[in-house]
Amino acid sequence: MADQDRKVWLPLAVLAAALVIWASLLALGTYLDWGDDRPHHDPRKAWIVLGTMGVFLAFWGLALWFRSRRRG
Repeated sequence: MADQDRKVWLPLAVLAAALVIWASLLALGTYLDWGDDRPHHDPRKAWIVLGTMGVFLAFWGLALWFRSRRRG
């Protein structure tokens, strides 16, 4: 049964890791904020992007956890 669990959860873990990397790149871009005149570094924007992704991944993880519990 452990091999079957790995086949199910490994692609989801890879997808979640890819989303975290993507959100990190977006957060870096919002932090650097290259404008017309000069860069403006505002860490609040980066935290908003990372926080939003964190909430999304937590909601997604809870939904998958509830689904796995219902299936037995």
